[in-house]
Amino acid sequence: LYTAFVLMSRIDIGIRYYLPAFPFLFILGGALLDYLLSSRRARRAGAAAAFVLLAWVGVEALRAYPDQMSYMNQLAWSRPHWHYLSDSNVEWGDDMRGLAEYLKARGETRVRAATLGGYATLKHYGVESLDLMAPTDVRLPETRYVAIGASFLNGSTVPAREIRGRKLTEEERVNLFDDYRRRAPEAVIGGSIYIFREHE
Repeated sequence: LYTAFVLMSRIDIGIRYYLPAFPFLFILGGALLDYLLSSRRARRAGAAAAFVLLAWVGVEALRAYPDQMSYMNQLAWSRPHWHYLSDSNVEWGDDMRGLAEYLKARGETRVRAATLGGYATLKHYGVESLDLMAPTDVRLPETRYVAIGASFLNGSTVPAREIRGRKLTEEERVNLFDDYRRRAPEAVIGGSIYIFREHE
């Protein structure tokens, strides 16, 4: 019943609202495994399934390191990760160091960016962040790179705004960075920050 409630809810900002169901799912999974291991006919199949699943989890944990925050398993292969993840499910500003290292290795000390937390933390790594979400009448200097966080790329955290005195429609707001979605990023930092080259 709770699962149906969560699936029907209009609140769609992460798994946190489904967390109360986890203990019951763990109990259900444990009961199923106990049944499989205690059944003569299903014992081998249950043990093999448990071994395969545990091995898969172990390999995936190693493969995801150190970017566990934005990890997605093979079932989400058909679309880029920014399509599925948003807000605090992927982006906490913890990849700012990696972004700064990437830029500085290429001789860059400023970037036009739309990231969660980047405007406040990037400067501590010696890189100036020029806010892509600044008012449209503010002309930002050109930079070699643009960095866009997954939450902005998918449009979920793009705030309501006006362009040339006209308020954006909901569709325009969500698709503000659509041009970048159609491009291949030069790099993806930590699975949450997409870097696009603008100029040579």
